[in-house]
Amino acid sequence: MSEIIESGKYKNLFGDRFELIDHGYQNGKFNMNFDFQRAIDLQKDNVLPMLRLYAWKPWAVSLGMNQKEDDIDMDLCNKKGFDIVRRPTGGRAVLHAQELTYSVVLKIPNGYNVHDCYRDIHTFLLTGLQKLGCTELHFEKSQPDLKNFYQNRNLSLSCFASAARYEIEYKGRKLVGSAQHNYNGVLLQHGSILLGKGHEQLSDVANLKSDKERQILKRYILNHSTTIENILNRKVEYEEVAKAIKSLFY
Repeated sequence: MSEIIESGKYKNLFGDRFELIDHGYQNGKFNMNFDFQRAIDLQKDNVLPMLRLYAWKPWAVSLGMNQKEDDIDMDLCNKKGFDIVRRPTGGRAVLHAQELTYSVVLKIPNGYNVHDCYRDIHTFLLTGLQKLGCTELHFEKSQPDLKNFYQNRNLSLSCFASAARYEIEYKGRKLVGSAQHNYNGVLLQHGSILLGKGHEQLSDVANLKSDKERQILKRYILNHSTTIENILNRKVEYEEVAKAIKSLFY
């Protein structure tokens, strides 16, 4: 599904017109290539700004742009049937499992920087999630000391092991993990909204020395993240969350 949206809502980010795309379930290579190519095309003014919603089939591990490949055991990924892709954005590894992924490509507005965009994108996502009944969500208010955090390689492998400023949380646990990159004034930002469990299985394919270390990482991810299913106490499907987010623009 794709449509052109002409709405005054969130004009500060998207301008007068943007494309709203719902791609549903796609493989990892398609998802990352589409986001990257869209940013390049917007640089050339060949396309409109974009908000895209999608999911992953099969489940996939994505590595941050500058993350080491040996953080993940490729053989274990193959045995589990997980795709492996590299994101055109920063951040740490994510196992894209039961989630809705959003992607935003836009020209950074005058007077804005990437941090302003990060905040405002999470603001409209927060509004959409509240429509589902997730009324106790809030933003992480402080920026953690990521330099020291990354020194612990085992725990810092996962994007969901810590929350950055303006990321969406529920009772201190991260619900939405996002990454971005500035392509000469065109911002690509995409992120995972956790619907249910599965993301913690990143620990099962992490390139660690022992099963004990994998279990420590799994517990750490689970203790620092949450899901919409956990918040609402019921199963939540991709289509329901996509509908709530898309309704913000009508």
